[in-house]
Amino acid sequence: MKTKQKLSKVGYSQRGAVLLIAMLVASVALSVGFGVYNRTYKELLFASFWKQTQVAFSAADSGLECVLYWDTRVPQPASATCFGSAVTGWNPSGNTSTNFTISSPVCVSIEITKNATAPLTTIKARGYNTCDTMSPRRVERGLRIDY
Repeated sequence: MKTKQKLSKVGYSQRGAVLLIAMLVASVALSVGFGVYNRTYKELLFASFWKQTQVAFSAADSGLECVLYWDTRVPQPASATCFGSAVTGWNPSGNTSTNFTISSPVCVSIEITKNATAPLTTIKARGYNTCDTMSPRRVERGLRIDY
């Protein structure tokens, strides 16, 4: 003899509730996971930016110190060497304005302005973390000295 099992109305109405609660919990967990991932990614980019800023600042400082060393030598040399390569465009004479770039692992753009009437020399150094001018992550930092 066959017996029929009758399901009450309560059994039918609770069938989808567990699935609904599981989907809600999973979507909340997934949202929290994406939020944590996004925050971590942004923090890593921010830390990388500050590292590249330090590289650019160090390049500007090194370029400034090298040019200052060669500019204050007595007698002034006809050529200068910075970072193991000759500085092209070096002009140590009188009332001039000189621009040149030192390319090594990093790039430094130097501008020297000398005024013969007033004993004032201005050296501006702009350091870059990369020599690629089209890089969207290129960082520039600059220093200036007057003496």
